[in-house]
Amino acid sequence: MVSNVLITGGAGGCARYAAAELRDKYNVTLFDRVSPSEGRYPWETDLPFVLGDLTSLADCMRAIAHAKADAIVHLGAIPHNTERQPGQRGVPRLPEDETMRVNTMGTFYLMDAARRLGVQKVVMASTFFVLGLGFRISKKPFVVEYLPIDENHPLRPEDTYSLSKVLDEEILAAFNRAYDIQTVALRLMGVDYPHWRRTSFGAAPQPRAEGPTPFGAYQYVEAEDVALACRLSLEAEGLEGFEAFYLATDTVLAEETAVVVKRLFPHLARYADALHGYEGMVSIEKARRKLGYEPRHSWRNRPA
Repeated sequence: MVSNVLITGGAGGCARYAAAELRDKYNVTLFDRVSPSEGRYPWETDLPFVLGDLTSLADCMRAIAHAKADAIVHLGAIPHNTERQPGQRGVPRLPEDETMRVNTMGTFYLMDAARRLGVQKVVMASTFFVLGLGFRISKKPFVVEYLPIDENHPLRPEDTYSLSKVLDEEILAAFNRAYDIQTVALRLMGVDYPHWRRTSFGAAPQPRAEGPTPFGAYQYVEAEDVALACRLSLEAEGLEGFEAFYLATDTVLAEETAVVVKRLFPHLARYADALHGYEGMVSIEKARRKLGYEPRHSWRNRPA
């Protein structure tokens, strides 16, 4: 039974809501390179905090030991690619290998520390970009094999952020096979935060005047629903040793999804009638079925 939870990326936006969701039921400790009060969007908390770096095995072990963690909610990552691409203007803000180094090695060191110290379960924030919907370096269009997309759809990432998250999922699966640690990857759809609204709602997208419209899912997930899914993942029984789940709150579309698919992506029109109402092009049915996940915070339900 889980009692003590360590949250990595503990100064970040998702951690803010995951901590609030978990703290009444679990002993929660935060772990990050900066404190919550020093983050990009500072917030105050009385929860225990460990200062350290994911890419240090010693720091990961120290954080897990301090928390006496039997479970980890792994939210720490670089959330974008940092490598410079041909024709790109400007100089990258971070070292070009930062995303790959922090995301993959950070997850490896965390999992290595977890197996050394007897952690039972790890829930990680992954991304729907694992599909290959991130930065299309090749300029070749993303190929949709069917709708709605589910966890069986092929993954074809190109940029380092997307690739790093595929590798992170493989690390979780490997540590489950080797050490029997229960692992869950939540493939988040464009996180939106109550303290930082960055998503436009009520869209009615139109096709491009020239050439095919690049595929987009037009979905997002509220940070509070991410927090809910983290808790449900810690509590779920009967999961496989490693499980991946797409996670969304709603579409951002003013119209029903099938209408938008037929207008924007006529080559996918044959799948449109399988989409009902505002159901997303990327399905969350597996999370509903196996975690009991039901989004609570759609923009459609907010007070005007």
